[in-house]
Amino acid sequence: MLGIPLLVAATGTAVAHGGGGYDGGMMGGGGWGLFGGGMGLWGLLWMGLLIAVPLYLGYALLNRGSGGNEEQSLSVLRERYARGELSDDEFDRRRKQLERTG
Repeated sequence: MLGIPLLVAATGTAVAHGGGGYDGGMMGGGGWGLFGGGMGLWGLLWMGLLIAVPLYLGYALLNRGSGGNEEQSLSVLRERYARGELSDDEFDRRRKQLERTG
């Protein structure tokens, strides 16, 4: 897990230096990348990826958990119907309500 940030830092630094020299670079501004700053375009790209990927993974994990509640509710409803606690009409009404709200 620590290898990814190190790889990003090494890649961004190597690209930002524009070939390893400090005497010209890609834009003629001292060899500091495309925008003349310390990180350049590649550094910004990597920083964006390092922020976006964990945010997406967190969002995906949170959404995955919410779908389980609907399945669990429907499972409980089916069990109650199988035990005879609910009539056919009551089961259909509650099932449709669960599907509508889910």
